Amino acid sequence: MVSSSENFDRLFPEAAQTWDLDRLYADLEAVSIKPLKPFEKACLRGLLCRYRPGQLAFKLAWTSGAIRVELNKGLYRYIEDLTEQPPNTLRWEKISEWLEAKGYRVVQQVDRSVPGAEPITQGRPRNMADWGEAPEVPVFFGRTAELTNLENWILRDNCRVTAIWGMGGIGKTALSVKLVEKIHRKFEYLIWRSLRNAQPIQPFLSDILRFISDGKEADFTLSYLIDTCKKHRCLIVLDDYETIMRDGELVGPYRPGYEAYAELLERLGGERHQSCAIVISREQPKEIAVLQGEDSPVRSLKLGGMDRQAARSLLTARGFTGSEGGLEDLIQQYRGNPSALRIVATTIRELFNGNVSDFLKQTTLALGDILRNLLYQQFERLSELEKDVLYWLALKRRPVSLSELREDMRLHDSVSELIDALESLRWRSLIEQAIDKGTVMFVLEPVVMKYVNKKFVEEACKEVDEIVKSSSLSKLNLLSRHALVEDKASDTIRAVQIRLVLKPIKDRLGVTLRQVGKSTDLLNEQLAACHQSKSATLSDIADSLDYMEANLTLLGLWV
Repeated sequence: MVSSSENFDRLFPEAAQTWDLDRLYADLEAVSIKPLKPFEKACLRGLLCRYRPGQLAFKLAWTSGAIRVELNKGLYRYIEDLTEQPPNTLRWEKISEWLEAKGYRVVQQVDRSVPGAEPITQGRPRNMADWGEAPEVPVFFGRTAELTNLENWILRDNCRVTAIWGMGGIGKTALSVKLVEKIHRKFEYLIWRSLRNAQPIQPFLSDILRFISDGKEADFTLSYLIDTCKKHRCLIVLDDYETIMRDGELVGPYRPGYEAYAELLERLGGERHQSCAIVISREQPKEIAVLQGEDSPVRSLKLGGMDRQAARSLLTARGFTGSEGGLEDLIQQYRGNPSALRIVATTIRELFNGNVSDFLKQTTLALGDILRNLLYQQFERLSELEKDVLYWLALKRRPVSLSELREDMRLHDSVSELIDALESLRWRSLIEQAIDKGTVMFVLEPVVMKYVNKKFVEEACKEVDEIVKSSSLSKLNLLSRHALVEDKASDTIRAVQIRLVLKPIKDRLGVTLRQVGKSTDLLNEQLAACHQSKSATLSDIADSLDYMEANLTLLGLWV
């Protein structure tokens, strides 16, 4: 925790470029009738530099709760008194506006005798930054090549839009923070916004343009933003872009009320200006896919896992010496995913006493709650066809060609739909491609395969519960459209399918039968009677009847 006066005084010195701090300190002390603490002065400077309370807490090594309590019982109340505002109405975003209205912002004087000097202006000097929701990234490993490429695109090639996309937890935001820290002083204004709790386009435009225009009000339209990007060199970062895209459909459509963001990307990428927008997303926006190119001012970086050296550095920072056996295999198994490696490093230390080899002998990957939640969020955004494709790839557990996937999924008349789904999954960074003897093959990386396999088993177990409780097959879905164990697969893959898919579903069947007091024989009799009386039930899914028969036979239910 920052505690000494000297340490506090070193924080946020850039506030002095824009604000009359000595007069502000004196006036606040006059209304509070006591000296300002070094802590309060540091917080005031940070807030004037547009740091949020949570970011101040990180800088000061305090908890967010503690710093909010201190601000609410002291500094916020003094500012309300000084600016003659009602008690308990101050929000941190209003501090600059209220104090500027009272005349505490510095007037920047420019010597007109200097060639190229700008006129006297009331307001911010250049290189102003509003970091918004950008996180602190105190520890960062590798990504040297990616940082160099991105910096060259933006500063050397003057790219107008740059997208950084990849699966959740791969490190997109951390990379972007380090990139922006490196280049933002080449721009007049930096504005970072997360779209996680996104506003429709008009409030969003008003928010960022009010910052650039020193709080002045105007008709803040998209055209106004483009004109601003022509007059000023602005760096605009849009994080969590996928959250304004529609769930349950292929990649591309926007949520209702957010369609204008498509025009935002199209105009920023298509019209001449001197600014740059960085788009961070789990999914590649369609507008960027259309506009991007090696010679285009729109570029796109799909972020994969860290290289081996960076991954080893991460693991070393998590308590490993770097000489443990199995580290290379561990990095490969998790494909250099930094979130996955952080999680599994903790698991290995706490449950395996740091023995990587012992951990690798286990038969399943460890995901952890954080990574599982990231994959859940991404999986729930998928269309039903995309989910089906992932289920099949997880069940098959090997690279699969388009023709084989089409045959297994019984999509003889819907090839174009399958191709669209595969392309959408690629844009979501959920499938990998490989070339085998000139044929494109599709496969899941281990972390995604682990999650999708678990999700399939959970949903199949729900169907088994329904069979037992209703004595009917009418609500079968996954069990009627997927093969739990493949006849044509190798013995090795069949053994894995039996252990990781069939066995847990069969175990669930036994548990549910015991819970309701039924025997397998009784359930089979009930299913047979139901089938005879409602034979039309299965006629609707005749194309997939072979999957149902095979699966139920494996479960001991088909008669």
